[in-house]
Amino acid sequence: MSPFDDRPRNAPKFIMVTGASGGIGRATVGRLASAGHVVFAADLMDYDLAEELPRLHPVILDVTEPSSIDRAFDKVQAETGGYGLDVLVNVAGMMILGPVEAVPDDLVQRQFKVNVFGLLAVTRPFLPQMRERRAGRIVNVSSVLGRFALPGSGLYSASKFAVEAISDALRIELAPFGVRVVLVEPGVIETPLYDKAAASLPSYDQALEPYRATWPAGFGFPARLLKAAVPAERAGAALARAALASRPRDRYRPGVRSRLNTWLLTALPVRATDRIKARIAHMANAPRRP
Repeated sequence: MSPFDDRPRNAPKFIMVTGASGGIGRATVGRLASAGHVVFAADLMDYDLAEELPRLHPVILDVTEPSSIDRAFDKVQAETGGYGLDVLVNVAGMMILGPVEAVPDDLVQRQFKVNVFGLLAVTRPFLPQMRERRAGRIVNVSSVLGRFALPGSGLYSASKFAVEAISDALRIELAPFGVRVVLVEPGVIETPLYDKAAASLPSYDQALEPYRATWPAGFGFPARLLKAAVPAERAGAALARAALASRPRDRYRPGVRSRLNTWLLTALPVRATDRIKARIAHMANAPRRP
């Protein structure tokens, strides 16, 4: 029996956040640790806030490497006395951009390996203990682009659509065991995600050539979207609520603009939303269907 089996309900929670050094992950870790919880900050590199936040436990984790996941799991087990996690927050992710035809296969596979298969691989080891205790929570970070796809971000959206589907199924499957599954769908957030995605475009520049006539402004729309971005702290606040609320919502969509955009682009007729999406992506000469 674990020494934590009889932990009081108000005891600090054991929480792991993946992608902890990125904008959203960092904001989430800071909020959870400042609230007094024991936070395992998991990322590819060591975490530099550990000295400032005594309850922070850095974990080196590559979500695409089984051996790295095993080591992270073992560290959590050792430092929680075999109890495991109360909450797992899956933030780790990446973005690739470009027309679906143009993006190289290796980048497409990397996109899904991080955003989908990595999320699954990290989640599975921690679920058995949650099921046995009949308590626990999985918080998955999707995106408004997990609800609708824009031209130029179709493959990123495809990975987030997959996260939505997995989370919807898990929510129902785990409910009888007392394990909650919560989705957070941020809009455009001030993070390095978009800059990194834009930086990869030159590596497949030739494949983009046929689309330059319909994209005369270039593929710089992420930079234009970032002009309306909200601070990562806002998404971190939503994730902290999703992790800690006694009765969490099934979905959190921080920001009025994100909620409105999602409603419009999923409720209007397809012909109308196609025109709106083309305009958002600064496409020109988009033909109107008869």
